[in-house]
Amino acid sequence: MSEDLELQISALRKSRWVNLSGLIDCATKRLSKPTCQSIQFLGKGSYNNVYKLVFADDTEIAASVSVHDDEDFNPQAKLSEIATMQFVRASGLYPDIPVPQVHAWDITFSNPAGAPYVLMDVVHGRKLHKLTKDDNELRGLDCMSEVQQLAVTKALAKLQSTLSAPVPFDKIGSIIFNDEGGFVIGPIFTITQNNLGGPYQSLIDLWRAQLEREISHALREWSRLETEQLSQTLSEPKCTPQNFSELFQLLSSLIPHFVPPSPYLPLVLYHPDLALRNIFFDPIDDTKIVGLIDWGGAQILPRMLTAKFPDDLNSTGEDPCERPGIPDENWKAVPHDWTSFGDTSKWPNVFRAPNDPIDLTIRASAMIKRYYLRQHFAVCFAQENHDRYGDYNLGRAMLFAHAPYYLKFHEIITGGWASFIDHAEWIRETYWRLNAVKQDGRSAALIVGPNVYRTSMEKSVFDLNIFEKQFSDDVQDEEEEEDIGQIIIVDSIWQDFVQHENIIHPN
Repeated sequence: MSEDLELQISALRKSRWVNLSGLIDCATKRLSKPTCQSIQFLGKGSYNNVYKLVFADDTEIAASVSVHDDEDFNPQAKLSEIATMQFVRASGLYPDIPVPQVHAWDITFSNPAGAPYVLMDVVHGRKLHKLTKDDNELRGLDCMSEVQQLAVTKALAKLQSTLSAPVPFDKIGSIIFNDEGGFVIGPIFTITQNNLGGPYQSLIDLWRAQLEREISHALREWSRLETEQLSQTLSEPKCTPQNFSELFQLLSSLIPHFVPPSPYLPLVLYHPDLALRNIFFDPIDDTKIVGLIDWGGAQILPRMLTAKFPDDLNSTGEDPCERPGIPDENWKAVPHDWTSFGDTSKWPNVFRAPNDPIDLTIRASAMIKRYYLRQHFAVCFAQENHDRYGDYNLGRAMLFAHAPYYLKFHEIITGGWASFIDHAEWIRETYWRLNAVKQDGRSAALIVGPNVYRTSMEKSVFDLNIFEKQFSDDVQDEEEEEDIGQIIIVDSIWQDFVQHENIIHPN
């Protein structure tokens, strides 16, 4: 290895266990290449570092190396990502989706590189996610002209429509290799490399399996607790066994109602990270996509559950700030609709530095524009499906308008018990609203609703747990105050509560 190449290696970022000299040796031998002349850092994602290797014959290879150690790395999830890329190239279903060819891989930590790697073609093109204006206030799609925004949004919709081609599979899961090197459906792997089990014959099977996993977790982890608090770390939401049980049963009861009507059930390929950061455009044509990367967590799902907007079109209720009276339900799969500023006098004052305030209305205006660009995306998607597949179904033409509640339900159930707690109010409110309007349990009617719940319906039940809940909250407050040296007599709290509520003490 030349001194110049060794100098390049020493300057590159990498995980501490990675041996870039070993990576070059692996690529040289596996691909039967001549001497490697240079190595360059191309970029970093959440799960991989990518390097460009240039060989003496002028060929270029992109080497994607895992940034996770062997405890956090899921080799089967990585194999599924590779299989999906190979399927997209080989199936003939996606002629308009350019995917780099994979030449070789090793998913172990015992190879000379010291980490799992994938060797593939380098994708050349223009990436738009880092575009900026002179004022540097906005980036990517947000800083483009309206004409360019419309063109790029339409290109993204066309890309998602291409992914909507029916697949030759009859199960829900992720694509894997079989023993002969063909493509079959295996367990569902998420973008975070979690294994959700499977494959599954139906959404009901998938969702019921996820609930069973949570009960198994409860049996393993919660059978010897000393307190009524299930959360064991600061990152976990506070939850009691009773809270968990209530939400668990509510979700189970809702499962049959959230199976979409049949027009939305055909299985298609889902790319979980469709975003400008993973898309390469032609250098001179913003309507032409020349590369799509980062296929980790790709799944075969019913079409209804793939109706997620590209990340660049999403928005949240707290970006740039929360607005009074408009709650943020904190969904990952469904954007929060910014459609107006509201009373900006109630917005917080934010500063880059002393005497350098940030104008939040600039960012807020971009979020409102995203709302309208989402409508453009949805319409372009439907038009492309009509032109490409001859799809005249009126329901599927409204796919992105009809999908949000199904996406929310799926996000909760596959997100585990912490997701149950984070979205407890949505679960309860949805249950009671459906209970009021959907009396025929056999009905396959579509479920739609508001972007966020701003009111709570009057439930047809008298919940006498309110007294125990108040008492439990008071006891919890007492314990927290004791931690800072204050002593409160529990019985006095109970007496105060009894007098306040004007109820009779059981004694």
